[in-house]
Amino acid sequence: MAFVLTRPFGATPGDILTKPYAKGGLDFGTIGSSIVLMSILGVCILFTTLKYKKLVVARPSNDE
Repeated sequence: MAFVLTRPFGATPGDILTKPYAKGGLDFGTIGSSIVLMSILGVCILFTTLKYKKLVVARPSNDE
């Protein structure tokens, strides 16, 4: 069920990135769209990691 519900959310950006300009896309091709999506994923991971580290450092430990 999750696959059926989330499939349009992944297919739509993929179509926009890979379709030619004449069909309303950005014409990045398969490799270009993979690089774009990998970059977005990397930014999300970096943001989450930095936010987590900030929360861990801000919280005092109870060892004392």
